[in-house]
Amino acid sequence: SRVAGRLRHIVTVSRCSAADIATDFGVLPGVLRVVPNGVDTELFKPLPSVTRKQGQIIATASADAPLKGLPVLLKAFKKLVETDPARQLLLIARPKVGGDTEAFIRRLGLVGHIRFVGDASHEEINRLYAESTVAAVPSLYEGFGLPAVEAMAAGIPLVSSDGGALAEVVADGGLVVPAGDSDALAETLERVLSDPNLARALGDQGRQRVERYFCWSVCAQQMVAQYLACIDAC
Repeated sequence: SRVAGRLRHIVTVSRCSAADIATDFGVLPGVLRVVPNGVDTELFKPLPSVTRKQGQIIATASADAPLKGLPVLLKAFKKLVETDPARQLLLIARPKVGGDTEAFIRRLGLVGHIRFVGDASHEEINRLYAESTVAAVPSLYEGFGLPAVEAMAAGIPLVSSDGGALAEVVADGGLVVPAGDSDALAETLERVLSDPNLARALGDQGRQRVERYFCWSVCAQQMVAQYLACIDAC
């Protein structure tokens, strides 16, 4: 906060983060500019040759980080399994052995329905997106939400919470539900799982949104503009 208060130009990744920085660090709003994080659209991209596994939900959520909202997703997934026991949840995460997440999964009776994948490369994650039916981002708060953008870039339909900057980042590139609401998350995931036309449309919308706003060429041009503005102000 001592450093932030002395700066004349600050760039952050979302309007939500800008508001938080202004409030928490006492920075004047006029000092702040927003340039979103970018994603490699040649790396995260649709793979039409990969067949999607019907009923497989994928999420990238640090298993033992409370703000990532994994318990919310697990409670929602429990409802989905009760409707169709064949459904599976693929988590790009590594839970603490014997930790709270493992205990919660056992308590919900979901052990046979969940697969964890740890230390996956970006290429592997993109392929896992391609083989899944829908991506979920259940975070309670995100300053940006890069996993949501990566999922949209991969062309998989996305259901996200509105935690922090997520509603701003996802917008019309996916379906957004209230953060922490496992019932709303379950209902919205069910809509996508049971409606192939909706799923296909969401996948297309997400990819288009990333190409417009979050590919590296777009974000780099915005950052260059900020540097030039700083130079001109000197």
